[in-house]
Amino acid sequence: MQFEKGTDQSYAVLLENLSWLDIQNAAIYVFTKPIMHLEKEKIILPDKMLLKAVLRGGKTETILATRQKRSISELFCPAELEGEQTVRTQVLLPLFSNEMLYGVILCDMTEKVFENGEFLTYQFGSAIKVIELLKANAVIQSQLEESLITLKENNIALDTLSKSDALTGILNRRGFMDAAKEILQRNQRAGKRTLVAYIDMNNLKIVNDRYGHDEGDFSIKVISEQLIQATKGGIAGRVGGDEFAIIMEYPIERGEHAFIEEIYKGFRQYNRTSTKPYNITVSAGTCLISAKAEIGLKEALNLADGKLYEEKQHKEKTVAKG
Repeated sequence: MQFEKGTDQSYAVLLENLSWLDIQNAAIYVFTKPIMHLEKEKIILPDKMLLKAVLRGGKTETILATRQKRSISELFCPAELEGEQTVRTQVLLPLFSNEMLYGVILCDMTEKVFENGEFLTYQFGSAIKVIELLKANAVIQSQLEESLITLKENNIALDTLSKSDALTGILNRRGFMDAAKEILQRNQRAGKRTLVAYIDMNNLKIVNDRYGHDEGDFSIKVISEQLIQATKGGIAGRVGGDEFAIIMEYPIERGEHAFIEEIYKGFRQYNRTSTKPYNITVSAGTCLISAKAEIGLKEALNLADGKLYEEKQHKEKTVAKG
């Protein structure tokens, strides 16, 4: 008897193959756990058994899990076998494989059962062993799948952490470079312009020395927040201590300097409403890549960094407000 899955329906399949023994009524009970029984040992049966399936008048029925638990006293009179025929000769046979006892079968006592009862118990015992093994394998398979799902989720989380900046929560250098390459390639395939920007905080050393490193960290966080707001449809990353980079699809109607002015405007507005005694400012340089330009990400970042250096030469070192 072949089974693909160890389910309760498999026990009903066993009962469907009893016509060759002239059996019309039968019930399969299994123990909640198989019992090891060695020769000459006294067997101790559990108080409860599970009625898995019945054969009544040649028709099989799988018993619902909520109705399976039966006491030993119910073995010979399951309600599922009650019918018009109230008197019948039945036999209770053990179902075992080697030293493991899996349950019992209650069935009609026919001449063929009398002749082939030992063969019947051996076949059914072996079949139930297979069913139990398949059931255990399904549990292990389910646990393995859950473990693989958990492992995949953990790997995703670890990958995300490895690409995120611990201080600001935005992409770190590795995360930015990986994502930026994909964006640039996608825009080039779609025939769209791409803006790459390099941004550097002004006067971080002065803020750290005068106001403390906590305020320096606070400034870095503010810059990351401002850049995220300015980056529509693109990404921003912290690629160094006080250095940031941006990549985004850029509308054809906008000049690249308009983006820099938008960033500067955002910081001016922030500083006007901030209660901090110092201003947070940045310098930025950009590289606008046309749809047909054959330029890589690193080259674009170097060009943007060169423009940033020129821009930074004109920045004053006044930090304190007022």
